[in-house]
Amino acid sequence: MGDGGDGDAVGDERLPVRSRRPWRILALAALLALTACAPRPAPAPSVSGTLELRFLDVGQGDAALVRNAGKAVLVDAGPTDAIAGKLRALGVDSLDLAVASHNHSDHIGGMDAVLAGIPVRYYLDNGDPANTRIQRTVLQLVRDRRVTYLQATARTVEIGDARLRVIPSPVQVDPADQNDHSVALLLERGAFKALLTGDSERRELEALLHEGGIPDVDVFKAPHHGSRTGILDGWLERIRPEVVVISVAAHNDYGHPHAEALAAYGAAARTVLRTDRDGDVIVTVDAAGCYEVRTTHAGAVPVARGGPGACAAPPAQEVSP
Repeated sequence: MGDGGDGDAVGDERLPVRSRRPWRILALAALLALTACAPRPAPAPSVSGTLELRFLDVGQGDAALVRNAGKAVLVDAGPTDAIAGKLRALGVDSLDLAVASHNHSDHIGGMDAVLAGIPVRYYLDNGDPANTRIQRTVLQLVRDRRVTYLQATARTVEIGDARLRVIPSPVQVDPADQNDHSVALLLERGAFKALLTGDSERRELEALLHEGGIPDVDVFKAPHHGSRTGILDGWLERIRPEVVVISVAAHNDYGHPHAEALAAYGAAARTVLRTDRDGDVIVTVDAAGCYEVRTTHAGAVPVARGGPGACAAPPAQEVSP
C-alpha cells in the first residue's frame, strides 16, 4: 500500500516460487496421507470468502476490526490497553493498517498497547499535531516500530476485494477540536456499504453533506457514542442506514446515548444496536454484499440481514433501542 492516490493495496507481497524436487513431492504425499484423517483446526473468525466488520465492546470508546482475505484493519483502539488482549483472543497476530479517527483517549487509549504488542504495517490518523501524552506516546511508537505513517488524505485502501475509502474531515478547525476533525471511513464490498465517522458532530456532518459523495449505507456507526451532537437534520435521510451501531459504556458519565439520538436512530433504521447491551456487534458480508449481523450476547442467532434482492429475507423480529 503506497502513501498516496487511489487503490492502495494492503499486504500485497508475494512469496518467491521455488521448484519442487522429487523427494519433496514424496514427503509431501506422505504428510498429506498422515493428516487426511487428523482433526482439522477450527476456522478463523473471518472465514475465507467472508468479510467481517466487528464493532468491539470496549466500554466508553470506539474500536472496530475489519478482516477480509487474510488482511486485518483496526479502526480506533478504545480507551484502555485491554484492546490488545482482545485482538489476540480473536486471532489477530498482525495488522495491515491501524486508523485513529481522531486523537481523543477514548479512541487511542489502547493504541499504544496495540503498537507495542502487535506488528502493524501502516498507521493513519487525522494529521493534527500531538497535544496529549497518549498521542505523543502513540506517534513515538509508530516511529520506534518503523510503522509507515499515512497522511489523512482522500484515498482508497484495498482489503482483498473490499475497499476502504478514507474521507478526511472537510472542516477547517482548531486542532484542539478533535471531534469535528475525525477521519470518516466508508467500507464497501459488493453492494454493501458501512460508514464510520469517528466522533464527528454537526459541523462536520453538515460539511460532509455539503461536499456530497456520501451514499446510502447499510450499516452506520453512530458518531460520538450516541450523543445528541451527532444528530443533524437531513443526515440520516441522506444515508438511510438499515443498521445503526452505538459504541458506548453502560452508566457512563456523559449520559450517552442521548434520548434524542436514540429516537432519531430508531425512526431512521430497522435495527439499532449498542455495545453496552449487545456486546460485540459482528457484521459478515459475502462477495455480493449480502450481510448478516450477530452480537456476542445473542450468540449465533442473526439479529439483522440485508443486501441485494437475492439475499435472504430479514428475521421476523428486529432489535430496537
